[in-house]
Amino acid sequence: MRTLGSICATAFAVALFATCIGVVAIRSLGMGTAVVAGGSMEPTISDGSLVIIEPVAPSFIARGDIIAFDQSGRTTTRRVIAVDAANVTEPMFTTKADANAVPDPEPVHFPGSVALYRAAIPLLGYLIAYVQANWMLALLLIAGAVLLACATMPVLAGARPSVRIGPRKLAFATVAIDSEDLWTNHIGWLRKATF
Repeated sequence: MRTLGSICATAFAVALFATCIGVVAIRSLGMGTAVVAGGSMEPTISDGSLVIIEPVAPSFIARGDIIAFDQSGRTTTRRVIAVDAANVTEPMFTTKADANAVPDPEPVHFPGSVALYRAAIPLLGYLIAYVQANWMLALLLIAGAVLLACATMPVLAGARPSVRIGPRKLAFATVAIDSEDLWTNHIGWLRKATF
């Protein structure tokens, strides 16, 4: 029977591996990500979502598409409600947030490329924003967990439970740890490590 700790560790490792594979897949397809900080595009895109976006030429944007663009240093997501293609090289887009009743006051244009919305993963943006804001705390917690795991390994390695197999049962006997033997082994290890 697996312990709760090993199940949690396995689930964490699988989630971390899947996240890494997902990021590599998104980047290898030429796409990017952005975190939605606000509810202006609800119910289509909820606050705290991680959106997957693809850079495209402005000429590929059509009415009804959701785009992401830089506005005053922040990534903004909006729906295109009208396209003015009078200037073929730089069309003007009238945008509107889904939760707003009126369109944005000024049309926008993009000299290079603009990001086209492809998908959203709800709530994942909160986690990413938290990790980005508190990455030093996350590293400290990971380092502490590794240090704790390394410190408890010698204790756990010396105390192996004896197993008794019965006709239909698997029973584990109680483990007794002799504190004097443990301390003596620790002092011996310290002496070897310092010389």
